Amino acid sequence: MALNDHDQTRIRDYLLGHLSDLEQQELEERLMTEDDLFEELEISKGELLEEYSAHELAQKEHEWFEQHYLASAEGRQRHAFTLALDSIKRSTPVPQSSATWFDRLAVFLKRKPWAIAIATSSALVAIVTGLSIWSSTLVTPLRSYAFTLNSTLSQRSSGDARYPIVPLSPEIGELRITLQLPEGTMRGKDYGVTLDDRSEITNLRATAHDENSVLVVIPTASLHEGPYELRLKSIKDDNTEQAIPGEYRFQLVSPNRSSATPKP
Repeated sequence: MALNDHDQTRIRDYLLGHLSDLEQQELEERLMTEDDLFEELEISKGELLEEYSAHELAQKEHEWFEQHYLASAEGRQRHAFTLALDSIKRSTPVPQSSATWFDRLAVFLKRKPWAIAIATSSALVAIVTGLSIWSSTLVTPLRSYAFTLNSTLSQRSSGDARYPIVPLSPEIGELRITLQLPEGTMRGKDYGVTLDDRSEITNLRATAHDENSVLVVIPTASLHEGPYELRLKSIKDDNTEQAIPGEYRFQLVSPNRSSATPKP
C-alpha cells in the first residue's frame, strides 16, 4: 500500500509520543503487516536522530524522544552512529575530481546517514554480543544465595525475635528468597512484595509462587549491610490488592562480620 503524507505524519507523531493509546495500537498493528510503513518508520527514526542531535526538536519533543526511543538499546546504537557520521560531515570535503572510492562512500554516508544505521544495526548487535561473550570469560560469574523465611506470625509462638543472618559478599549477585505463606492466607493470582531497610521502601514483584510459598529475587547491588523486612500483598483476579499480615525479616552481614549479633 502506497504511503501518503498522513502516514508519514503519523509515523513522526508516533516516535514523538503525540498519538493516543488507541492510535498507537492501530499504527503498531499496521507496522507488523505493511512493509512500506515499517520502512518509513526506520527512515523517520534516522531523520529524528539528526534533528535531535542538531537540537532542532521542540523542548518537549526533545525530552520525550530522549526518554523513550533513545533509552532503548536500538536508540542508543543508532544515536552513536549519528554522532560518528556527524563528525564526518564537519571534515573538509574532497573535490570530486580526485575523490577515491572511499571518499565517494563517505559522501554517500553523509547524505544518507540513516541508510548505514539500518544496514549495520544487525552487525553492531553481533559485535556487541561477541564482546559480551568474550568479556564474560574474563569475569567470574556471580552466584545466587537462596534461603527461606517464615512470617513473623508463625514465629511468635517460638518467641524467636532474631533475624536470620545472610552473608553479603562480592561474589553473590542476587538473593533468592522463598517466603512461606502463613496458614489460612487468602491466595492470589500473583503477589507484590515490599522491601524495607528502615530508611527506604522498594516495591518488587514476585518472581514465582505456588500454593504454599512466594519466591522473590533481589539483586545484591542495591542492598547494604543491616536489617531488612519484607511484606507481602496478594493480587486478586480483579487486580485488587490485599496486604498479608506478618513480616519476613533478615539481616545482611559481610563475611568478616558474620559472627556479629543481629539487631532485634
